Amino acid sequence: MSARNGKAFLFALTIFVWCVATELYSTDKTGLDPSRDSIIRIVTQIQRADYEGDRPTLRRLHDELTPIPEDNTLASRVLYWRGFALWRRAINGFNESPTPTDLEEDLTQAVTDFKDAVAREPAFVEPKIGAGSSLGYLMYLHRKDATRVQELFQQSSPLLKEAMATAPDNPRLLWVLGPIRWSSPPERGGGQDKAVEIYNKGLEAVRNQRRGGVVDPLEPSWGEPELLMSLAWSNLNRTTPDLKAADQYAQAALKLVPYWHYVRDILMPQVQAAQAKAPLPVAGSAVAQTQNQPNAKPAQYFFVLLHRPADAPQLSKEAGEKLQEEHMANIRKMTAEHKLVIAGPFMDDTVLRGIFVFQTDSAAQAQEWANSDPAIKAGRLSAEVHGPWLIDPSTIHDSVEPPGFEQYTLVLMKRGDHWHPNALEFMEDVMKQHRAFVSQMTDQGNMAIAGPFPFSDQGELRGVAIFRVGPEQTAKLTQDDPTVKAGLLKAEIHPWGTGKGVLASGQPMQSGHAR
Repeated sequence: MSARNGKAFLFALTIFVWCVATELYSTDKTGLDPSRDSIIRIVTQIQRADYEGDRPTLRRLHDELTPIPEDNTLASRVLYWRGFALWRRAINGFNESPTPTDLEEDLTQAVTDFKDAVAREPAFVEPKIGAGSSLGYLMYLHRKDATRVQELFQQSSPLLKEAMATAPDNPRLLWVLGPIRWSSPPERGGGQDKAVEIYNKGLEAVRNQRRGGVVDPLEPSWGEPELLMSLAWSNLNRTTPDLKAADQYAQAALKLVPYWHYVRDILMPQVQAAQAKAPLPVAGSAVAQTQNQPNAKPAQYFFVLLHRPADAPQLSKEAGEKLQEEHMANIRKMTAEHKLVIAGPFMDDTVLRGIFVFQTDSAAQAQEWANSDPAIKAGRLSAEVHGPWLIDPSTIHDSVEPPGFEQYTLVLMKRGDHWHPNALEFMEDVMKQHRAFVSQMTDQGNMAIAGPFPFSDQGELRGVAIFRVGPEQTAKLTQDDPTVKAGLLKAEIHPWGTGKGVLASGQPMQSGHAR
């Protein structure tokens, strides 16, 4: 979301991105006719296109939800999802530059579809929430026309009041009401703390509903990612920002929806840019203690480079073999304890000997676990922790049985001659192109996993990518990375290996590289 005045944020946040992927419905489909199956298929596609920011697909899918069924209950759900598609299409449009000219058309039609849903089933609260929010967005578009704003308000207010009276704990309603609390003065029950409170209430409600079991896929059940996103935005933009909480909530949202365009490509870079400009909290301070609350700490990943120290002690063959056995036993132990998710050696002869990737909530914990390794205790290795490493958790798997080993090419992305994280073109242009490059490499089967480190991590190492192809081909591919071409980053390439099955398949182990 590009920078806008305060009111713009409030309306935009009311309506941002949406619809958590619904849980599977009962596997007994004997009662479903083909038309219902077709509707469910389109609804699922609408939710995916919304998170991806795919406006053309949202328009097409809206139009495909026809004809409207005769059954009032089914018709009300079809009309709701038609309205939802255009509501989200408009919101995604506000994230584009320049702003599309069809936002009012989308929102107006969304209001019509939502109201038609209510007409078919007056007790159905979800379209009232959607219509109230869409009308709020229209108020923003007409903010310079006081008469038109008042007309729209008179339509929106009764809908939201009905929803509040009928379903005060509805998490989607609480998500929509949050920005209203944010902008309202304390004497009217508003303020930033009240907004955060209402988002947390919604988060608890949606998680409780999810524990209730299987839901009909046509019933709206989205909300958890949206509430996490709103908490991230709120902690970033409050008077005293809590950047660590903002980062954690954004990452939690991405853990649920890794392909969410707004959080991944817009909100997360805003958080990282703020982190780069802010001092780190002092250990033991009130801020640090608040950030260490367990309920606000989704798991993160920390990347550890294992070096051979210049003063590493020389060992006899027998002592070296014994230490290696203890090192491997420790790796197996930490893996079984779900601490270590990736480990493996470099296959070239440099001071870099291997890597660990830990799943934990702090760099300090990652450092402590690394230091417990027998090879590090013996001084044969040293550990350099980076992170959190902002990766897609779904790209990491358990190793397969029987155990094996596969080769990859690991690329350390380091600061280039033109590194300048605060430059506008870096944030909005080159990094967007870089993310497209990573997606392309992954889709083509060339890359297994990749991710940056936050800008608050001031070290030379800015990110790590692991390719599924050999070093020579990797070198050619990385030359096309927009950040490398622009001189922002430079690639340091190493052959590397890990257990079979941990990542998308690499190359078979070559006997010449046995260690």
